[in-house]
Amino acid sequence: MPVLKAVNEPYRKKEDLENLVNYAVKGKDGAYNVYGAQGVLIGDADSMYCQMEEVKKYFRKEGGRQAMHYILSFSRDEMGYIGTQEALWIGYAFAEYCFQGWQAVFGVHTDTGSLHIHFIVNTTSYESGRAYGIGPGGLEEMKQYADVLVWNYYIASLPEEERREAVLRGIEAVAEIMG
Repeated sequence: MPVLKAVNEPYRKKEDLENLVNYAVKGKDGAYNVYGAQGVLIGDADSMYCQMEEVKKYFRKEGGRQAMHYILSFSRDEMGYIGTQEALWIGYAFAEYCFQGWQAVFGVHTDTGSLHIHFIVNTTSYESGRAYGIGPGGLEEMKQYADVLVWNYYIASLPEEERREAVLRGIEAVAEIMG
């Protein structure tokens, strides 16, 4: 199972958003990673940061928490069927589901020996100017969605006969849980 972590930092300084976007896109060494975005036109780190900053200015929400930071990490077993390109597509699907209405920039990192994705979310909605909040149970729902995404890549990596058996086992497990 992948591990989703919400980084519990206040990120209240104006430069925090810029630093986080740069880190997600470029990593520690400043070399560009594989990256994507939602609600932001893909470009270099500076142009994507500027777009996020413009949303804050437009809605006059330049104070307070500047960004949310999430990290989705994959286990060694998962890295057997999830590579950098698959992680990028998981990033797109995850951002579309979890951050609808908010700008998100994400970068796939391999610098620690463990494949992981950094998600940087603008705390101001580009649709309404609302502040970002996931509410009670929101992080758990995000974790469950990440599990589903990774499960789909696992199933797709299996030979056809094993795939059928795994899907049937999954259906039986869900039926048992649902009672």
